[in-house]
Amino acid sequence: MYAVVFTLPMYMKLNNFILGVFIILSFIDIIFVSKKLNFKRYFTYGWPIIGFFALSVLASFRSLEIDNIKYLETHWSLLFVPLLMLSENKRYIKNQRRIFMSLIWGCLATLIICYTNLTLEIIKSGEPLKVWFQDRYFAHSFTETADTHPAYLSLFLVTSILFLIQDRQLNKTLRYTLLIIFLFGLFQLASKMALLLFVLFLFYIAVSNIKQYKQQLIVLVFGVSLCTTFFWAFESYYMQSRMFSVDAIFDEKRVQRWEVSYQIFKESPFTGVGYHDIEQVRKEKYQEGGYSLAAANELNAHNQFLEYLSTNGAIGGFVYAIALAFLFLLSIYKRDHLFTFIFFTFFLANLTESMMVRIKGIEYYAIFGTLFLCSLGIGSQKEPIGTSQQQHSFKIID
Repeated sequence: MYAVVFTLPMYMKLNNFILGVFIILSFIDIIFVSKKLNFKRYFTYGWPIIGFFALSVLASFRSLEIDNIKYLETHWSLLFVPLLMLSENKRYIKNQRRIFMSLIWGCLATLIICYTNLTLEIIKSGEPLKVWFQDRYFAHSFTETADTHPAYLSLFLVTSILFLIQDRQLNKTLRYTLLIIFLFGLFQLASKMALLLFVLFLFYIAVSNIKQYKQQLIVLVFGVSLCTTFFWAFESYYMQSRMFSVDAIFDEKRVQRWEVSYQIFKESPFTGVGYHDIEQVRKEKYQEGGYSLAAANELNAHNQFLEYLSTNGAIGGFVYAIALAFLFLLSIYKRDHLFTFIFFTFFLANLTESMMVRIKGIEYYAIFGTLFLCSLGIGSQKEPIGTSQQQHSFKIID
C-alpha cells in the first residue's frame, strides 16, 4: 500500500502494476491467512466507494457483450480497494500516518523528477534561468516527464499540505521546507482551483485555529508571498494572463463544454448514454456547436457531476451527490477535520475537472475514502471517533 500511494502522483503504468500486486497479495492474505471473508458486511459499509463501481458496470454493459468489460479497466479499484482495506481496517488505522507520508514522499519525488527535467531542458537550450517561469514550462509541459496530469498532482499536493499542517511528528524544519516546495509546485502547475482551495484553507485556520497553527500560518503566508513575487518578478505571461485574470477564472470554453454534457443528459435523462457511446455523442455535439478544438481533442465534461449525468443519467448524478455528501457530512459529524477538508477539496476539484475519469482520480478516491471509513472502526471494537484525542482539530493522525 505504501508503494501504491507513493507512485500515485507519478508514472501511471508503474502505479497500476503495483496496485495489481497489492490487490493480489491482499486477497491471498485474507483468504489463506487471516480468513476474513465476510465481504457482504464490507459491501454494506463501503457503499460510498463501491457504489461508483456499480455505476461503471451499468455504464459499461448496455449490451451483454464480453468485450464491454474493457470499460471497467480503470474502475476495479473502486471494488477491490474498499473490500480489502475494510477487511483489515485495524491494520490501516494503525498505519494511517504512514500512508499519508507515502503520498507526501511521492509528491516530493514527482516534483524532483519534473524540476530536474525542466532544469536540464533549460541548460540544454542555453536559455537563461528566468525562462523557468515562462508558459512552456508550466502545467502539462512541466508534468509530462513524470507521466502525470497537473490537475491530479495539484490535488495530491493540496492533500499533502493539509496533512503536513496538522502533523506533529515530522521535524519542523523538514515540514516547513516541504510546505514551501509544495507551494512552489502548485504555482508551477498553474492550477487555479488548487490555489483557490489553498486560500480557503488559509482563511479557515486564520479565523478558527490561529493560536494553534500560528507558525504554520506564518510559513504558508510567507510561501505564497514568495512564490507570487518570483512569478511576477520574472514576468511570467502564463501566470499573469491565465492565472490572475478574470477571463481565465470564468473560462467560457469550459462552460460551453458543460452545456454540451447537459444536453446529452437531457436526451438520455434516466440512464445516460454509457461508456460505449459517450465519446462519439459528445464529439458530435461539439461539432454541432462549433467547438472544433474540444472535438479534435475529445475533451470530457471537465465537471464530474455532469460527467456522471451524461454517462449514467440521473442515477449517476444521484449516486455521485449522495456518496460525496455522506462522506463529507459524516466527517464533520465525527470531527475528523483532516478528512473533512480532503472531501471538500475533492468536491471542489470536481467542479472544473472530471477527476474520476482517469485512474489516478479513481484510485485516490478509493484509497482515501476507504481510509476514512476504516477510521470509523468498522468490524472492530475501536473507540469511536469523536472521543479523546480525536475531538481536537487536526489531531486524527497522531
